[in-house]
Amino acid sequence: MEREQDAHIVPISSQSRQVQQFSVDEGEELSAPPQKGLNLKPLLRTFGRKALIIIGIVGLAGGGVVYQIKGGKQTYQGDFRMLVEPVTTEARIADPAALANRGEGGAMPSRDFFSLDYPTQLAILQSPQMLSAIAKQVQKRYPEVTEEILKKGLVVLRVGENELTITKILEVRFLETDYQLVMFVLEETKKKYLKYSLDERKSRIGEGVKFIEDQLPGLTKRVNTLKSELQVIQQQQNITDPKEQGGQLIAQVRTVETLELETQRLLQEQKTLYANLQKQLDFTPNEAIAASALSEEPQYKELLTKVKEVEGQIAVETARFKSANPIVEALERKRANLVALLNQQTERILGQNLVGAQANSKVQNFQNSIRIGLIKQLVDTANQVQVLEARSQAIGQTKNNLIREAREFPSIARRYNELQQQLDIAARTRDQLLSQRETLRVQAAQSQVPWEIISEPAIPKDIKTGKLIPVASKAKNKLVMAVVGGLVLGLAVAILIEKIRNIFYCADDVKDAFDPPLLGAIPLDKNAKNFPPSIANSYAYLEGKEGNKKIASEFIEAFDSLYTNIRFLSSNRTISSLVIGSATVGEGKSTVALNLAHVAALAGQRVLLVDANLHSPSLHLLLELPNVKGLSNLLDNKNEPNEIIQRSPDADNLFVLTAGLPIPGTARRLASSGMQYLMEELHATYDLVIYDTPALVDSKDTNFLAARTDGILMVVAIRQAKFSVVKKVFSQLENFGIPCLGTVANHATKGKKYQVSKSSVVEEKNEYLNLSPVPSGIRKLAPKKE
Repeated sequence: MEREQDAHIVPISSQSRQVQQFSVDEGEELSAPPQKGLNLKPLLRTFGRKALIIIGIVGLAGGGVVYQIKGGKQTYQGDFRMLVEPVTTEARIADPAALANRGEGGAMPSRDFFSLDYPTQLAILQSPQMLSAIAKQVQKRYPEVTEEILKKGLVVLRVGENELTITKILEVRFLETDYQLVMFVLEETKKKYLKYSLDERKSRIGEGVKFIEDQLPGLTKRVNTLKSELQVIQQQQNITDPKEQGGQLIAQVRTVETLELETQRLLQEQKTLYANLQKQLDFTPNEAIAASALSEEPQYKELLTKVKEVEGQIAVETARFKSANPIVEALERKRANLVALLNQQTERILGQNLVGAQANSKVQNFQNSIRIGLIKQLVDTANQVQVLEARSQAIGQTKNNLIREAREFPSIARRYNELQQQLDIAARTRDQLLSQRETLRVQAAQSQVPWEIISEPAIPKDIKTGKLIPVASKAKNKLVMAVVGGLVLGLAVAILIEKIRNIFYCADDVKDAFDPPLLGAIPLDKNAKNFPPSIANSYAYLEGKEGNKKIASEFIEAFDSLYTNIRFLSSNRTISSLVIGSATVGEGKSTVALNLAHVAALAGQRVLLVDANLHSPSLHLLLELPNVKGLSNLLDNKNEPNEIIQRSPDADNLFVLTAGLPIPGTARRLASSGMQYLMEELHATYDLVIYDTPALVDSKDTNFLAARTDGILMVVAIRQAKFSVVKKVFSQLENFGIPCLGTVANHATKGKKYQVSKSSVVEEKNEYLNLSPVPSGIRKLAPKKE
């Protein structure tokens, strides 16, 4: 059973001032969400609580620096300066590198040629290799000097602060406690830097020449190889200028194509003419030649004429006589002789064409001059056709060859151009390397001018006394840094301690931690355990002592303020039911519920206090009431509410519904419809119903009850409740959509800090609920009629 050790009842008598409720105008408008800035108050309170720890850490840090400063030695700083670039135009012109790198026509290099890459140069001068070389020389006299010491104390920088004042001078500084060591290090550094400006630069030129000479054989070989390949292509393909020859080849193809078209046209014309002539003459060319030859032979003409005459005579005689007539026979013999002579003459004229001519009797016919002309034209046309066909064939072959060459030429030309480009690049690279090699040789042969020392190594001295001036102490800066660092560390430690303790230290911590407003702060009384639990006995006990009266007054004022703030939470409705809850056990929620109910009853409201903590009830013990029957019996449907609800002996309007004897499974019925019906009946009967519930971290029953009331009032025990646990409970309430009316800081520190004013709660609640300010107005509460 939960029993709060510091729980006691506020003794409020009928003579106490009556709590009034302020009525507000209806029709409030919602305002825009408030814009909350950064709240530094929790941090300031944390720092105030841990002030001693913060001051202690700051003191330790500052004391350590003071001790270090007192035990330290004086430090000396020396320096020297070097001019690393030509200053005047004459100096730049006379520079050997400029003489060796003149352009065409003796033109001077650009100004960028003389510009030094200062960031790179400074990095080289302070590089480990350079510092190691200096350290080896210094160690001959000072063996304890290491490269790390030089790295810390040696500084190289460019003189000048901005673009207008920047110079071409490098300043070298060294800082140490031994002034003799400072001077020796600066002297050795000066020697090394001057050697670097002369010998090592020459060495780099030599390395450049060596690199060029290593590259030249390969480049020369490549140039020769490319030349040989180009020569082979030129000989095989007869290429001198690929671009020009490509154009010529294309032009030739086009010319041949034009000639081919023209030849085809002529050939077609001649073939057409030949066909027409052959159709007119009905001769082949050979027959036409034979007929022409016979017709133009005189003897053949004469014989042919005689044969025709004899045939004419035979025809005449045959008409007169019979065929056996001697005259006819003589004429026939004469014709046969003439025909034989004619055949002999034909054979002689035609020669090898005799057989073909004899096969065509038309050949032997006499051809007149017109046919002779046509025969000549036929023969000429046949010859022209043969000529054109031969020409067309030759042109076609030439065209094919040119087309093949045109198709192959691009790849050959591309290969030729690639080789030519590679040859040009290789030859140009080789020529540049040769030129650069000669330039570097000229530079190496010249007497290089090293960097110029314009300020010898020295340590500042006092003009009057001649003593060395040590470096100004940075003790003040170190002390400030130590104090600031200690302060930051102290603040971090304070925050860490608060995070580890994970508790609330005052009511303001509760107020700043959560969005719901802080409605009340109940003071802590270490003598509360001495008070008797009965309200009447407690009041009588307090009246006998002056100090206890003051304590009672503080408790009365705290609960009076809590009740008033609850009444001002809403302007358009009255809070008629609420749940008193806490994150963990033992935070005093039962005490808060009991005293809040007592104050509300004295204000004239009919109040019902319900002990819904069925697992560990405590209200019947605080009020010394019997707990034989209670809420568990109502949930088991064995009794009516008016049979079990008891009137408090300390206030007429205060009624109590105890938890009753534990019945297995009854607690689960808090989420049942029977409990909902019971709550609606109780809310309709009483002005205010207050539920005392189990701890939220251990039980979910409170969520079901709070969801059916106007909201939950969270009790947070100062210096007892864990911040993370309470935060988790608030997150659960937000996730479940359960309204939280506000918070109550229990066991708050006495004094002004825990007092919560009525106006501040109204403003805070308006921000939380997005409500406009509540106008004031007073009216006395009238109790509900039964």
